[in-house]
Amino acid sequence: MKDWIRNVLSIRQARRPAPVGQVPAVGTDIQREALKMTVTHRISGELWDWLVLSGWRNLPVATDRRRGMRLPDEALKTLMDAAPQERNQVHARLLELAQPPE
Repeated sequence: MKDWIRNVLSIRQARRPAPVGQVPAVGTDIQREALKMTVTHRISGELWDWLVLSGWRNLPVATDRRRGMRLPDEALKTLMDAAPQERNQVHARLLELAQPPE
């Protein structure tokens, strides 16, 4: 009901990005707006800093029910293997591969 009222009255507010947290553990998900990516490998501090600057954050809740697009499982490994100067191009290609939830 509240959702309907917010839509009718056009009083929706955009969510603020989640605060930057610690390097996520293997097996957890990280998000960037409506995109989600599973952490399949240990992330270095340097790569995590780059991901944070690119808009990625830890999921703020353990059981996130929001729908969104999901990157392939090998996306993080692809970013890890990319040279630092090529990460932006690799990241852009990976974002194009995002798939809707099942």
